[in-house]
Amino acid sequence: LFRFRWSAKVDADTVFLPQRLIPLLRKENASRPIFVNNCPNQQLHGPVEVISRDGFRHLGAGYGKIGGLAGCADWLQERPTDREDAFIGKCLERNGVMKLDINLISDVTCPPIHKLGFACTTGKAAFHPYKDKAAWSRCWSEAAVAAP
Repeated sequence: LFRFRWSAKVDADTVFLPQRLIPLLRKENASRPIFVNNCPNQQLHGPVEVISRDGFRHLGAGYGKIGGLAGCADWLQERPTDREDAFIGKCLERNGVMKLDINLISDVTCPPIHKLGFACTTGKAAFHPYKDKAAWSRCWSEAAVAAP
C-alpha cells in the first residue's frame, strides 16, 4: 500500500477509467495527507475513493490529529451509519487529511444528478451505478471513446 503515491478503491458497479484520474492527481503532492472528495459540495461518495499515501498513514494508530481510525469511534457512536464512505471521509478530515474537491464521477446521487442508464459521455473518470453486465459494458464502450 505504501509503495504507491495514491490508492483508489472502486466499486464493482462503477466504470472506472484511471487514465482520466492520473492527470488530475499529477499536480498534487501525494506526500501530503490528501483525499479526493469526488462529489464537491457533498461528502465523499463510495463508488470511487482516492487517498494519498500520507492520507492512509494518518489513519494508522498514533497518527493524525486524533490517533487514526481508533480516534473516530466516538463520531461513529454519535452518528451511526452503514455508509463506509461517509465514515471514512469524516474520519480522514478529523485526522487532518486535506479534502481535495475533484468532480471525477458521473452518478445518480452526485450533482449534476443523472438518471439511471445515463450515457457515459461526460468525460469523467468514473460512472456509477451500472449493476448488470450489459449496461456496464455499454457504459465502458461509450466512455472509452468520449473525450475527457
